[in-house]
Amino acid sequence: MDVKTWIFPTICFVLFCYAMVFVGIFTYHINPNVSLFQSGSQGQKGTTDIEGFQRELNRVVK
Repeated sequence: MDVKTWIFPTICFVLFCYAMVFVGIFTYHINPNVSLFQSGSQGQKGTTDIEGFQRELNRVVK
């Protein structure tokens, strides 16, 4: 095991960590009032029955 074996994976991992930190900061900067760990139920519609789903699907297809 020498340094040449581990230098490329180490550099790639460090760059990956840097990119993930950048993505996290960028995500927080876009909308700091939204929690990253919320349940996500705000944007979802309520559950529907089969008939309602078929009507909506038919309406979209037509």
